[in-house]
Amino acid sequence: MLQKNEMSDADFQKLLKIALMDLRIHRTLLENEIADQRADLRTLEQDEAIENLEQQIRPIREDYDHYKQFLVEDI
Repeated sequence: MLQKNEMSDADFQKLLKIALMDLRIHRTLLENEIADQRADLRTLEQDEAIENLEQQIRPIREDYDHYKQFLVEDI
């Protein structure tokens, strides 16, 4: 596996863009699932499912914010 210092800046930026896109897609899918859960009648089970989904979104947001710092230009 190549290290960061073994790839060009352009390749590293491209890799970052791909990773950020993947994180955005994953986060959007989870947010859509939360919206679907909220559209149904509220039950304790649904509240737990929503909380679980929100817990999955938190690290994705943190990763996204972290990696975005390395981008030279916004995507």
